This record gives sequence, C-alpha cells and structure tokens, in this order.
Amino acid sequence: MQLACPQCGTRDIRVSHRQNLGEILKAIVGVYPLRCRRCRTRWETSVWAGGAWKYARCPRCYRQDLSTWSERYYRPPGWTRLLLRFGATPYRCVACRCNFASFRPCKERLSWRKSQDQKSDREFNGSDVEENQEPIAHPAFERGSGPLED
Repeated sequence: MQLACPQCGTRDIRVSHRQNLGEILKAIVGVYPLRCRRCRTRWETSVWAGGAWKYARCPRCYRQDLSTWSERYYRPPGWTRLLLRFGATPYRCVACRCNFASFRPCKERLSWRKSQDQKSDREFNGSDVEENQEPIAHPAFERGSGPLED
C-alpha cells in the first residue's frame, strides 16, 4: 500500500470519499482512494500491493504501525470484545490512536517504552563512540584515585 503522498511525500493522509459507483466497487476488492491533507492530491492504493493484505492494518487510516492495548484500560465496543474472546489480538494505531482487534499478525509492533529505552541506552553509552573504539576513561573515575579508596 502506498501510504505516502506521491506529490509531496508526506504521510499525513486520509481516506477520501468514494465519488462514483466504480470507486465503491473497487473498495470491495481492496482498492481505496486516499487524499493528502497538505497538498490535496488524490490517488488510489491497493491492499494487495506489497503483500500488505497479510498483516493487520488500522481500519481508519490503513497504516501498519501498530502497538497493543489492554482491556484493563480501555472498554472496547461489543463487536471488538467478541473478536477478542475468539482469540483476536488487540491493536492500537500509533498515528490515529484507533483501538481495534484483528486475527492477522502485526507486521512490525511498535512500543513507545522500547523506543524510549533504546534512546536512553544510546545516550548513556555515547552514540558518538565508534564500535571498535573504546571510550576514554575520565581520570577522576580511575581506580585508586578517589577520596574513599584506601
């Protein structure tokens, strides 16, 4: 699925209204009209392109950047609860924050906590240090030079 605007390249898009009977019929087989919110360009994309049909996608914006949610913190509608009881996985779209359930696997699961942990690890380890280069030790932290050492 092409979820970036072909004109300006942004991912700030929305599903466009179907304008005629042909577009309604195309939507039945998985071809949807999209519109860019910035430059107003309109184009069609297919769920069959690139194997996107295999993975879960947001029903509102069709993105596949998903995380999960818990019934402990969100009360889903009856249909979603029924799907969950039959074994569907609860997903949350990162872009539009839509909560839904799907039986399809997630293409790439995003976790805010995981991305924050990786960011803090890079800051702690020093991202400017090359892999084969050892960091230079500060003289105040060398063994035997501290005030509490005997």
